[in-house]
Amino acid sequence: MASSSATSSSINVTGFDQQPGSPLFSVLPGEVRNEIFALALIQYDEDDANAYPEDSYWYRPGFRGPRRSSSSLLRTCKLAYAEGQKVFLREQEFAFWFDRGPEGRTGSDSCERFFLGLTAEQSRDLRRLRFFTQMYWLEGGDNLAFLFSQPRFRPESLTVTVRYSDWWHWEHDSPLRMREDWLRGFRGPAGLRELRVEYETLVGKRDEMMRIVERNKRWKLAVGGKRTVGRDEDGVEEEVMEEDEGGYLSAEGTALEEWRWTGTSRLGGRAWEHHGEGDTVEYVVITDTWRFVEGAMSEADRERRFEQRLDPARRIYITQDYDVASRKRNMALHTQAIQPDIEPL
Repeated sequence: MASSSATSSSINVTGFDQQPGSPLFSVLPGEVRNEIFALALIQYDEDDANAYPEDSYWYRPGFRGPRRSSSSLLRTCKLAYAEGQKVFLREQEFAFWFDRGPEGRTGSDSCERFFLGLTAEQSRDLRRLRFFTQMYWLEGGDNLAFLFSQPRFRPESLTVTVRYSDWWHWEHDSPLRMREDWLRGFRGPAGLRELRVEYETLVGKRDEMMRIVERNKRWKLAVGGKRTVGRDEDGVEEEVMEEDEGGYLSAEGTALEEWRWTGTSRLGGRAWEHHGEGDTVEYVVITDTWRFVEGAMSEADRERRFEQRLDPARRIYITQDYDVASRKRNMALHTQAIQPDIEPL
């Protein structure tokens, strides 16, 4: 079972032995060692005793229970830890829920605390994230903007999954709807090279969902730039964005992926009238992908978007030195009794 030691920032790996007597380090080239570490640290589901309830909101293919990695190899010596941890962070996908998720991985505070626990080097090595987002959390875009403002938030790939139970008023079988504000004001961190958005609903509502998928696909998404805080001509504090013309994310020309899965008709521990009398329901998942395009966004696409401004209370990472900001946020989160949990799921 993987533990938080796999990404612990408290282990001193300076001055480690180069292990000349070990064939792993003295004979095998680094590329082969990386493959060994990747296989040894591969994620797996917990046993049935720890599986998620099938009628929970977070049970789905790939997430049938806590996903773990055996980190025992990393504990053999400091050199194994130093090399293996990079592979561990690079290869694994780290998942967070906003909201309706498993304990310890749900809510903005848990996600923020995770990144506060990473060193600068670890944040560079971590590449893949997944967010399960309820509509109230996602639509406005401000929650994403706050997480993106954290200096240690530096993934190359982010997957945003909108589950069937994340749509507005799914409990009443309401028509699917999603505001575009989160895409219109999207500005990812500078190193983000891919955004995958998974849309999920019941098979019978596929055409309804596809209208939203096709509408969203047209958006071009900003990445990079620097948020600062200045003052306007009246001396009032305002947020300023310094543009980065290096590139943007586009879904133009990317193929949609579609797959289906069957789950229990009970959800959240209860039955739902619009699910019918059967024991199961069938879900359809459509995935769209935005990839990095070099160069400046067109004027037409630029005019369609707006800059997402952070609430003054959430500007801490852009107004203060990171060490100062991280101490303040750690103290605030500790006061709220949010415990760190940095195991990958």
